[in-house]
Amino acid sequence: MNVVDIPLIKYENGKHTNTHDAIAAEEPLEIFINDRPFHMTMRLPGEEIPLSVGFLFTEGLIKTVEEVLTVSHCMDVSSNRVNVYLKNPINDDSEKLFSRKSPSYSSCGICGKDLTSNLSLSLPKIANTVSTTFPKLSQLQDILMKGQQVFKDTGGTHAAGIFDRHGTLLALSEDIGRHNALDKAIGKILLARKADEAKILILSSRLSYEMVIKAARLGIEVLTGVSSPTSLAIELAASAEMTLIAFHRGQCGNIYTCPERIIFDK
Repeated sequence: MNVVDIPLIKYENGKHTNTHDAIAAEEPLEIFINDRPFHMTMRLPGEEIPLSVGFLFTEGLIKTVEEVLTVSHCMDVSSNRVNVYLKNPINDDSEKLFSRKSPSYSSCGICGKDLTSNLSLSLPKIANTVSTTFPKLSQLQDILMKGQQVFKDTGGTHAAGIFDRHGTLLALSEDIGRHNALDKAIGKILLARKADEAKILILSSRLSYEMVIKAARLGIEVLTGVSSPTSLAIELAASAEMTLIAFHRGQCGNIYTCPERIIFDK
């Protein structure tokens, strides 16, 4: 269940009434890899398998879904635990990810990561195959908004929509955490073997460096968000040659990097 009905007292214009409200559910999810605890996050229940696969990919633990032997819920222990078994043993580089694992909460995403001066060096250069317009991006944003079923009931979720270069929706996910929503959508792309088709990412959230890193690893060319970017997000997008658009509301937005992918009316 991803929506919980909660009783409350509503105060408005000097009057109070007893009523109820639909609230987005929040539960912990533990991800185990080869029987070892790897990560714990607070998330909206549902789509735990895509979330786990997407998280492993965006963390750099796997490069393709083919490296995953099995992934499933551990119903014997808890429905809030997912077991992932990899085909190959954990190498030294992956072992470092285990050593720095820490709890992640929906309010701030993945916490405790060290920022390094050469962070941008780990990001691939993004190809330039997309040409789009703000009217088209507005249509994609409408698709994202209409697809937020839990948000309609609660107003308490973020969403991520991934499209191909023509604007065809490939994956859409929502969650109480913006990082989780994106990881879920990326997980769906990987499981569907459509990573090469993913070109445009529309987010309902602000744009931080973590979101740019996740998008860049998938090869996203155009990334938009309804809220503000961070300075590091802009720097990383420029380094990866990704088009970054913030404050995207319909046919309005600020283009911070690589405007050549956007076609303007003459």
